[in-house]
Amino acid sequence: MLPSKFEKLPDEIILEICLYLRPFEIINGFGQLNTRLNRTISQFRRNADIHHLTFDQYQRWYSHLLPDTAEYIINLVLSNWNSPGQIYRFNKSTENYTSLYNLLPNLKQLRLIDFSNEDIDILPKLAMIDKILIDIDGLKPLLQTTKHLLDYYLFCSSFSFKEIRLWIGEGGIRLQHSAKLRVNPCLEQLTIVVAHVDDLILLFKRAPNLIKLYVEISAFSSSKSYEYVTYAIMPKKLIDFHIQTNAQKALTFEGLFIIMIHIPTIKRLSFDIETYDIDYGDGLCWLLLISRLPNLKSLCFRIRIWIGTGIKSIDINPFIESFERANLPIVCYADKRVIYIDTIPYDMHEFKTNTCVTTSPTVKYAKTTDEELYRRRPHGVQSLLLCTRHEQTSIDDWLYVLNRFPYIRALELTAVNIIEQTNLNEQLRLPRLIALRYVRSTRCEINIPFFLLLVANSNVSPALRALTVMYGDIIHLCKRLSNFTFHRLQELWLFGSDTDGRIIVKDIDLLLSAFPNLHHLSFVMHSSRCLNRNLEKIIEMILLTLPNLISFRLICRRGSLQLPILGDNDKRKTWIRRVCGLNDNEEIYWVINKKEISIWK
Repeated sequence: MLPSKFEKLPDEIILEICLYLRPFEIINGFGQLNTRLNRTISQFRRNADIHHLTFDQYQRWYSHLLPDTAEYIINLVLSNWNSPGQIYRFNKSTENYTSLYNLLPNLKQLRLIDFSNEDIDILPKLAMIDKILIDIDGLKPLLQTTKHLLDYYLFCSSFSFKEIRLWIGEGGIRLQHSAKLRVNPCLEQLTIVVAHVDDLILLFKRAPNLIKLYVEISAFSSSKSYEYVTYAIMPKKLIDFHIQTNAQKALTFEGLFIIMIHIPTIKRLSFDIETYDIDYGDGLCWLLLISRLPNLKSLCFRIRIWIGTGIKSIDINPFIESFERANLPIVCYADKRVIYIDTIPYDMHEFKTNTCVTTSPTVKYAKTTDEELYRRRPHGVQSLLLCTRHEQTSIDDWLYVLNRFPYIRALELTAVNIIEQTNLNEQLRLPRLIALRYVRSTRCEINIPFFLLLVANSNVSPALRALTVMYGDIIHLCKRLSNFTFHRLQELWLFGSDTDGRIIVKDIDLLLSAFPNLHHLSFVMHSSRCLNRNLEKIIEMILLTLPNLISFRLICRRGSLQLPILGDNDKRKTWIRRVCGLNDNEEIYWVINKKEISIWK
């Protein structure tokens, strides 16, 4: 047989083609064809990132591709995010293995995205893995038993992880202080959300050889926690440290100072802190802290101090003067409630885990202690969070900020209240923007020109594919743009609260007409009451209308979903097969209970 034209291509061209494909597509398309192609694509067998697969693709990967590539896999990514139930499905298939090492002998890194209570059986199987990365979005609350098991297997078992990431999106993890202390001398890098400061102090005891630590503190705790901070318990090798909190009382400057001065090895230090403590706005306090850190080479902070009443503007001049006296390069700006103080320039290349900037449109009116540094183009900023707390703002103010950060990949706009309703001629360019989170507009009245500029203009955001928005906002938009379609968007997350009103069939019809090409659709509702009256009809509409749908999720945080089929498993199966249009040979993964309806096609 004559070789195909593809096989005649040089390795360099084949590898260039592979850059545009996912690892699954490469292995599925080119694997096991001949010795030369196997050798050429060998690097792609090491990374098994399967979290964007359809259910059929996942089954093919596990049944046909995994047996031929298992010994080569070094990094594995499993996810429930756009493939609900994937982690559970994988764990169920491997239930006869006591350790993942028996199936994947060279596995060094495992990432679990949107980990849930149903996935805990994978935790005892993590022996021989160097890096475990777990992200939990907080959409479905973790049981306390799940948190205890996470604490045990990650920090109190015999597993010697070198790197741990445990990012719990709602409330963090409360560690078990009563458990017997177990030290992991191998742990060098840790990213975690903890409940209180004393959990952070316990981590110092458990991981004395930390080199890099990224921690978020979720809530306020007693100041007595700092009594246990001594040089003896602090890590002796820590050089890269980031702390953040959005809980205004969680970490005072005095508490921060006590922790920092006991870690003199720090070279890179960064903070992202929301607080009531005015000491964070004193340049001399920062100067004193810096003087106690002899090895410090880089300092980066984003501070938001709540000192305003919401009635009149905040005078930022005393803060600017304070940092000028301390000779620290910062930019300072404020709305009517919060004063923002950021170090400049916005250069994140040294802080790879801290690539997010929280700011405000009022930065357009900022003052700085160093004009030259402030004018420098931001570098390495991946995510931008903008909030105005529903204060009236101009479109120009928002565009000013966005133009300063053109290379962000994720953008979150919160409490938006833009006064103009005019068309925009701004030459904004966000070429790398993938995901937009627009939560929420004042009175659910989304600003149509601004929204369309970001979402519908392919010159502005050519890579945009995911949108998160409040249900009331998007229905307001659809009613005013009844013939407009957002063809480019593939992923839509809708959040609803009591202020968004009832979900009715007529509005869902408008929504589906506006977003005809969705691959992933998720509803997260505060209460089932807004939906139960039309629940079955709405689900059928969604599943029958969207031809490209891969995953659908409906989650209610309060109350119970009411479907006539909930009590009968056979009726559930029949209904699912009908509304998903399945023939006898097709399968999907589904979960239907009182809190959740999830489908992975």
